[in-house]
Amino acid sequence: MISLKPGSFCDVCAEEYGSHNYPHSMPCGHVLCLNCCNNILKKTPTRVTPSCPFCRVPFTSDTIRLVRVEFSNSGRSTPARATADAPDVALDSDDDVLLLTPSSLKDSRAEARRLEYKVAKVAAKKCSVEEVENLHQELKDWLSGSSDVKSHDDQKAALQLSAALLHAILVNHVAHKQATDMAKAVESDLRNKLAQVDKAKEEAEEELRRRTQCATKVQEIQTLRAELIRLKLKAGESTTSPTPRPPSTASFMNPRSGATSPTSPTSPTRASFASSVQSSLSLPRISAASAHARSASTIPGYRSMAPATRPASAIPTHTRTLSSGTQAVHRIPSRQLSSLPPKMTRSTSAGSDENEKEKQRERDARRLQLMQFWYPAGNAASGKQQSKPASPNVVSSSEAAASVLPRRCKPSISSPSS
Repeated sequence: MISLKPGSFCDVCAEEYGSHNYPHSMPCGHVLCLNCCNNILKKTPTRVTPSCPFCRVPFTSDTIRLVRVEFSNSGRSTPARATADAPDVALDSDDDVLLLTPSSLKDSRAEARRLEYKVAKVAAKKCSVEEVENLHQELKDWLSGSSDVKSHDDQKAALQLSAALLHAILVNHVAHKQATDMAKAVESDLRNKLAQVDKAKEEAEEELRRRTQCATKVQEIQTLRAELIRLKLKAGESTTSPTPRPPSTASFMNPRSGATSPTSPTSPTRASFASSVQSSLSLPRISAASAHARSASTIPGYRSMAPATRPASAIPTHTRTLSSGTQAVHRIPSRQLSSLPPKMTRSTSAGSDENEKEKQRERDARRLQLMQFWYPAGNAASGKQQSKPASPNVVSSSEAAASVLPRRCKPSISSPSS
């Protein structure tokens, strides 16, 4: 084994070699301390391979070798010292402890130094779990095998402490690994749950969107259905119910409306009588109740004794007086009927149809006689007016002449009974 002289130091950092600083050899043969080797490895860029500072030969952390030396104060070699010190070896017990030879003691010390170096190397750099486990197993084996050997107490305590630290590192690594695995499992579980929640959210949004569209379509369909029903009802009303005629046209075309509608309890004027007479000439067949009411309400109580014909010059003057003035118009409604027209009830039985027809013929004959009496055949102007419907506001010349006659000159004529 190499023996170092006092004052040996590192060529780079100039630190003296000793038990705390062992020399290390590189592949090129140069010797440096462990700190210098580690600094070269750390400070060299990653793109460049570390090399020796003297000859620039590249090296790695695995190619560095520990130089085993024996430290002594006298400067003699280790075998001589071992031979001189061999008789001085003391034994704990003569019966239980085996006497050691000097070679076995040297091997135990060398193994302890090697283990210390490996522990320092593991603590200085990042190692794998397998390396730490192997080193811890070696320490345990050495401590268990050196229990019966009396070695240096400082080396044994240091190795025990190193073994305890390596055991703590392994325990922490196992705990960290378990915690990491558990955290990864929890993270994976949470990610799966988050994916499920996102999927459920997307499905809920899609369902909400679909239901919103469905509700909108339902509302549109209801609106269109209501519009269709309204149009159908409007079309049905327009086809079933015809447009009603104006009341003025209906009253003009219907000759019975003036006689049957009870508009006034008093007797009608001469104008209404003239219109009813002229319409009866065009439509001789009318109902019995309307004919009787018209004949009873329009026949005057006295018949005029004046001649049938009058001078033509007197009639237009009186007509203009009646149409333009208001005195004669006020005098005509003041005349009262001798008796109110009786109420007629229309029979609906089948047996009385013949009697009604006979009575209707008699009424038509009497009405014809009255018309011939009031409108003589010689009056050509009156004959022409019979074929035209008389306006309710125009009074004929015969009616005007009859209305101005004195009341005492008109004979009493009884109204025909039904």
